[in-house]
Amino acid sequence: MRAEPIVLIGGFGSHWADYRRAGQLLAAVSGQRVFVASLTRVTWLVAGLTDYTVLLSRVHRAVLHALEATGAERVVLVGHSAGGVIGRAYLGEYAPRPGRMAYHGYQRVSRLYMVGSPLRVVGEVSRHRGLRALNWVDQTYPGAFYAAQGVRYLVVRGKFVEGKRWGTLRERQAYYNYRFITGNGEQWGDGVVPLSMSELDGAAVLELEGVSHSPNFPCWFFADEATIRSWWSYFELGDAPTLSQPAYA
Repeated sequence: MRAEPIVLIGGFGSHWADYRRAGQLLAAVSGQRVFVASLTRVTWLVAGLTDYTVLLSRVHRAVLHALEATGAERVVLVGHSAGGVIGRAYLGEYAPRPGRMAYHGYQRVSRLYMVGSPLRVVGEVSRHRGLRALNWVDQTYPGAFYAAQGVRYLVVRGKFVEGKRWGTLRERQAYYNYRFITGNGEQWGDGVVPLSMSELDGAAVLELEGVSHSPNFPCWFFADEATIRSWWSYFELGDAPTLSQPAYA
């Protein structure tokens, strides 16, 4: 059996080139070919104004390319941040709106990694336009929706900083990030996504102490081979994480 290639889906507002280094590190750790879905800041903008259609089509193109290039039958999807939400939507058989295309990605995907991803709406959906799309995904495909079809749902989340209104600069930043998307800033999370949003029924979960959301913080999920290995090996090889970074404040 051929090794399954990995399709990496970047986070909200990102450009695929932002994940070039992450893809290289993930390939080195996994020993598998990594293809980065060609999402751009423009496609994210269009998606914010309309729906996920343009993003899903780019992911589908990357999946087909990965399968053709490797001869494999299925791929591993690794979605960072909102990329994990797009991954959940790509698996589905329902279009974001009438007249749009659904890709039935569950037929081509063996595992979906949701890394630092918001997975369910907590608080007021109207606080953030993008959360309405997340709400649609979670209501349409609740929990590990395609587990019976052989898709494994894997959640990697970071416990990096507790949001505090009157804390350090990083704690205050986290407070306002958490409050913006949930209404409650005083909770733990990865600096952007609080732990309360990173729960999905039926999914396997790994919580990493001291690992943050993005390159804007110390030690993010794709910081180096050691960090990637801590979550990749945990799920793929059954090894316990070996990180020892402290939680930053």
